[in-house]
Amino acid sequence: MSDTESSVEDPQGQQLHSSTADWSDLNSDASSTEDEDQGNEGPGQVCDVKTLYEGETKCTCCINWVEELPQDIGSEADEAESRRHALLIRMRRNHGDGKPMILHSIVIQSSYLKSILGEVFREYSGITTTLKKLVFKAPFHCFFYEWDRLEKVISEIEDPVGKSHARLLKRILRRELRETISLSVDLNQNGVITYDYLWTIFKPGIDIYTFEDGYDRIYRLQKTLYVSGLGGQYFQLTVNEIDCDGEGFGYQTRVFPIFNFPGTKRVPDLDIFPASYHPRLGEVKDTLRKRGELFRAIHSTPYYYGAYKGIVLEGKHKRNVDGRIIVDPSSHANFTEECVDLTPFNSSSLKPVMELSDQAHIVQPPTGPPGRGRGRPGPYPPPPFPPQGPPQHWMPAMPPPPPPPPVVVRNARNRGKNSKRNELTDDLIHLCSAYVRGYCFKIKKWVTFHIENIKEIQWHDGAFDSLVLAEEYKKLINAFLSGHIDNKDRFDDVIEGKGQGVSILLEGPAGVGKTLTAEAVSEKLRRPLYAMGAGELGASPESVEDNLHMILEVAAKWDAVLLLDECDVLLAERSADNLGRNSIVAIFLRLLEYYRGMLFMTTNRVEAIDSAFKSRIHLTITYPHLNAPARRQIWERFVQTSNQESTLQPLDFVRLQEYDVNGREIKNIVKTAQLLASHEKLPLAMEHIRTALSVSRVGRRQVH
Repeated sequence: MSDTESSVEDPQGQQLHSSTADWSDLNSDASSTEDEDQGNEGPGQVCDVKTLYEGETKCTCCINWVEELPQDIGSEADEAESRRHALLIRMRRNHGDGKPMILHSIVIQSSYLKSILGEVFREYSGITTTLKKLVFKAPFHCFFYEWDRLEKVISEIEDPVGKSHARLLKRILRRELRETISLSVDLNQNGVITYDYLWTIFKPGIDIYTFEDGYDRIYRLQKTLYVSGLGGQYFQLTVNEIDCDGEGFGYQTRVFPIFNFPGTKRVPDLDIFPASYHPRLGEVKDTLRKRGELFRAIHSTPYYYGAYKGIVLEGKHKRNVDGRIIVDPSSHANFTEECVDLTPFNSSSLKPVMELSDQAHIVQPPTGPPGRGRGRPGPYPPPPFPPQGPPQHWMPAMPPPPPPPPVVVRNARNRGKNSKRNELTDDLIHLCSAYVRGYCFKIKKWVTFHIENIKEIQWHDGAFDSLVLAEEYKKLINAFLSGHIDNKDRFDDVIEGKGQGVSILLEGPAGVGKTLTAEAVSEKLRRPLYAMGAGELGASPESVEDNLHMILEVAAKWDAVLLLDECDVLLAERSADNLGRNSIVAIFLRLLEYYRGMLFMTTNRVEAIDSAFKSRIHLTITYPHLNAPARRQIWERFVQTSNQESTLQPLDFVRLQEYDVNGREIKNIVKTAQLLASHEKLPLAMEHIRTALSVSRVGRRQVH
């Protein structure tokens, strides 16, 4: 068989053939009209057709071929005589309606034809021209797909014997495929297709188009298969898209079904169809090339840090997020159960497959004497076809077909260590996947992103300089971190890889800017900020160790600024009566010892932290309570950055600075006042601030 996978005949073959074919007239025609050399009668050298028929069944695994059209049984084929002919035509019994005998296969024995077909099908795998015979089984899809190439190769043959053999094969195939080609041309001219003839427009290796999840997609078709089972009938397309696993690019396999439909249907109305039928193919490809260039650029580095706004896929669930992300398919594979196994671009498995071997006879071992219980039965015979005859590419006992949208199928093919995947070239870039895998900081999950929702980060370069913090503190933090970056690999402990990170503890009352400092540092350094919380780590020592190990590993890989807010919750002083807490503290002490990145920790209960952990802190900064000038600066900054018209005057800020509030409370008050002003459709005024203050817990401390 050729391009579509099956081990049985096409039931539609009865409709594709104009007759049962009396090959005797074809034999005489070939002898009288072609230039032949019958002097050499070695194997396959006689330019003639030998017709064999299916005879009486003698075993359950193979067909008994006979020379004469059987009444009940014919004489067995003379193999010595049959080997002389260039071609063998084998007819089998028709178990359904129509002609009593139908074409089963063509056996190529001519060395000339083997060489010619090797050239015609050079883009196919599974064809070996040195075999004694090549068996092509009906319905000859490969010849239908490569008909133009076959005619071209035949026209270029100069050897008269080879040319006569080739013309003989071409005439047989033309007679067999005449009705198929005629109907295919008619359907194509009208822009429609039937279910039975879907295979004629889906040639393996072409680009196919579908509209998926609101976006255009183009895949490369690998193979097709008619499937019939308990769940119904559908035409299955195995396609490839380009993906990345963090190590390189390759093909990822997916499967799409086209379910059986009555009558004709416009090709563009199919859920998935050949891209050549798309009316705006050029425009679509331009869009996909731009997407592919972004896909290639994102995966050109070990990880990509960006902004994202849109839907993310977490398993079967979808969530809408707006925040920063990391694209890192390698880490995604390490820390999730999703497996991505890519096929190299140059793999022979991607070529259309041809099965040219004949069905082998299965020798069944003898069974033991009845009643002795010692013999083993031979293999069970294959299940019989239904009474009406085998359906097209029949597959018994198939599960119900997958409902749309199609299900992703993982490629189980293992790549060897020496397998090589080519670079992603421009001619393939439109086949890139629309999705990338990584980590979402907003929801703290490993998810899948749609690539068109990824944007460049708008950095807040002035965030660090705008911190309401004493200048000497800013200089100290800046110098400390710059020194660590410049000398990261120069300092090491006695044990290699130990003590190469930097830990900074920010302690002070709530709302004075501790967390904001870590956020501002990440903006200044243009690095990811990984805010680690107690809920993310878990409650048991086992979950804490697993989650902390993952966080520290990816944070070091991404050069992230790691933030542990309210660290006293996890790092409280150990005690003799709390073994669980003791285990968690011990895990932190052990793992953080080998962390190579930046760690910021915040607390307003520094006295509660375990003393052993305090000794591992490189820098501690104590934040004082906000004084009046600091509060005024915070009031002004939040009002100025609100993007809302304001009527507040400098004297108003002088009055506001007298309220004994922290930075977080100031932010909440300004936000409440802005909502009031927006509701009244007025500029932000002092009256709105006073109203927000009056309902807050600090309203009673207003100074007149």
